[in-house]
Amino acid sequence: MGATDADATVDAGVAPALVDTIQHIEDGDVLVVNGDSRTWDVSDVVDRSIEDPNDARESKRVCRLSCGASVFGLELVAYPDRYTASLHVLATEDWTEDGQVFDVHDVEILTQQVPWVVVTGGGDRYHFPDPQAAAFGEAQPACGGGNPGATYRVVRSNTVRPTYSGCKDCLRHEKPVALESVTCPSCSKAICHGTFQGGAVGAVDGLSITCPRCGFDGVVDIDVDSGVVGVDDSTT
Repeated sequence: MGATDADATVDAGVAPALVDTIQHIEDGDVLVVNGDSRTWDVSDVVDRSIEDPNDARESKRVCRLSCGASVFGLELVAYPDRYTASLHVLATEDWTEDGQVFDVHDVEILTQQVPWVVVTGGGDRYHFPDPQAAAFGEAQPACGGGNPGATYRVVRSNTVRPTYSGCKDCLRHEKPVALESVTCPSCSKAICHGTFQGGAVGAVDGLSITCPRCGFDGVVDIDVDSGVVGVDDSTT
């Protein structure tokens, strides 16, 4: 991450998409900032108007982020003609970061909303299910970690959240995308629905289906960013 002086303007104006992302951060979210290896928990969010007529700023939003012993402040400042975003080091084990302010060019809010998760008795953390294990009726963490020798079970996520915290490896690397109902483009029979997850999800752009009702055999388009399903015209 590129650092700048604490008294300097961090950015001449950040992209609207980044502004929108920061404005939608909530307490309890899990973030990745600037693609850094740390995965941040959001422990507090404060919105504050600035009424001082001598201050060019109109308002600011500050998110308190924690990762281990490190505590940073993610700040979005609104000016009449632009926004700036910066990351302030409040506490850190790395003395080279102490007191610094970093430019912010990317923030990712990690998805925690999945219908099913796997947990083990006596634990306090949930994992995303391993799809391959689930296909054989087994419950295993998608990250391959967890407690060695522990027995896992599949439960609905709303029965353990927010009491349990999410596994950071699962949240960061599995990238779950909810897929709307897939229907046959020929006879409209519902074929499937569910969730895609895994590091290569972004490369998926189609789903091959065979309809048991009409026999359609082809590919439907998938937009993994939105979960929208369409029809690949070349196969119909």
